[in-house]
Amino acid sequence: MTIEFHKNWWLKWYWTHIEPIYRTEGHYGTRQSGKTWNIAKKLIYHSYQKKKFNVVHVRKGYNQIEGSTFKMLCDLINANFPQDFVITKGHFSIINKHTGNWFRGLGMDKPENAKSVEGANIAWMNEASQFNIDDYDYLDTTIRGAKDCDISMVLDWNPESISHWLYAETQKLSQQPNNVFIKSTFRDNYLIDREALHDKLLTIKERDPNGERKYKVWALGEWGVESNDMVFARDFDRDKHVFDILAVNPNDDIYLSFDLNYDPTCLVMQKTSYSITVLAEYHITGYTLPMILEKIRIEWPVKFPQVYIINGDVSGRHSRNISDNSTSYELLKDALNLPWDNFHVPQTNPSHVSSRVLCNTAFKNIDIKISRHCVELINDLESVKVDARGSLDPYKRDNPNRSHWLDAFRYHVNYEHFDLPKRLGIDGIL
Repeated sequence: MTIEFHKNWWLKWYWTHIEPIYRTEGHYGTRQSGKTWNIAKKLIYHSYQKKKFNVVHVRKGYNQIEGSTFKMLCDLINANFPQDFVITKGHFSIINKHTGNWFRGLGMDKPENAKSVEGANIAWMNEASQFNIDDYDYLDTTIRGAKDCDISMVLDWNPESISHWLYAETQKLSQQPNNVFIKSTFRDNYLIDREALHDKLLTIKERDPNGERKYKVWALGEWGVESNDMVFARDFDRDKHVFDILAVNPNDDIYLSFDLNYDPTCLVMQKTSYSITVLAEYHITGYTLPMILEKIRIEWPVKFPQVYIINGDVSGRHSRNISDNSTSYELLKDALNLPWDNFHVPQTNPSHVSSRVLCNTAFKNIDIKISRHCVELINDLESVKVDARGSLDPYKRDNPNRSHWLDAFRYHVNYEHFDLPKRLGIDGIL
């Protein structure tokens, strides 16, 4: 069966990209440029070809798939090829009746659904800026296990900051063959009222304190360049502080520093008087504190004379577990069979201002090593900001899924290195 496709189904700026299957096809720019719709149309078109073309369409959150990639593909199919596909919500599955080529949805926060990737040779990462680089590497290495077929990573995103891992990755890949990165803006989409949208963007530019930056990103589709002044960890340096391989020192205790939210966050660390080593991070959606602890006990066991030392904030002393009414620290104590002396937790939390000063003093003056696998901590250190008063609260309110890893880090520094300025001979800065 021959299906007629006319190139006017796509916007003109996309025409040269309809046929080629690139090793990596990245689309970035402003909202309403039409990039995601053009990608979806290309994937549907190629699903008719008599070749293997199995697509996993991916969002960071599994619950985001139904209203985004799955809906877009279904809307296009139902409007243009209603008899040609079998659509089911299980795994957000779409199958081309003529070729057997399929689409399946995957949320990276649902590891149990990872088998959706099996058999895929095309991965579409929608809103790629929401992923971390480990998500990208997992998908990229998984689909490249296929043989004798086209292999492609397709990504779309709206650029925000040059500190994001996508910026560095695209700079590197753009120098390699068969990788393309295409910028598009709302100006390229002649199907919308471009002038009305631009007028609104100009209004935002004039009234918002960050208007210039927002206009650059939202209207011009350029990477945002941010001042480092308001970043909490302004003295963190990826080149200086991030390492590929870190070894456990068998003579040093293992510190577990917690941010005890609904989904607990934990950093596995070691320290000396003038060093901090961050070995691993844990924060798994849906995992309870006992589940996290079980993983840590298996993956980071203590060996005599080592012991576990617990860091965290004051809330862990008071928040109660629904099932048995124990506090989080009582649960930790029982699960790890620890004495209370191993809980290095303050009676009151330090201010964000003093915490920031102490953390940056540590980054500047002692040996801090962070495993490159601690991608969320690194993201926090590069992106979490304070307001004009030095408070983290506005950022936390606007970004509820971030800052947990930074909090766990600063709780450790606040307790274990509280006297660092004095030891360095710069007492009085706090």
